[in-house]
Amino acid sequence: MTLSNRSIVVLAFEGYQELEFWYPVLRAREEGAEVKVVGPGEGPCESHLGYPVLGDTVAAEVVSEDVDALVVPGTVAGRPAISAEQVALLRRLRAADVPIFASGSGAHLVRELVLDVDPDHVAADADALPSLFTRLRSVLHADLSHRSR
Repeated sequence: MTLSNRSIVVLAFEGYQELEFWYPVLRAREEGAEVKVVGPGEGPCESHLGYPVLGDTVAAEVVSEDVDALVVPGTVAGRPAISAEQVALLRRLRAADVPIFASGSGAHLVRELVLDVDPDHVAADADALPSLFTRLRSVLHADLSHRSR
């Protein structure tokens, strides 16, 4: 199974947990998915260890119908500092029934903002990321009702 012809959006936050962010980004790209990173603003945000990442698109430019999955990674310390634009995107994608996958404190954030998240779409921490990614891949391959390119 590959993720070619699939589009995945990953949110980036200040203080992001490196593995929770980069594991899904790199694995999805490795399997051929188009991965878009949506940061909290125009500038870079830094990981807990100081590694910067720039978003490659802004939340307002993400078209719900073109997104196959949303990934919400966590941060090392506390609740991710999510921007109003990222909140609007999260809610818009949820309303469009785009599958949401989250890890660590990102899962708590999703529960807080949209009230529910499929327990099979959650990784408690970085150690559970391989199985979360396997489930993401399975969902995208099994989701016949979602768009096909």
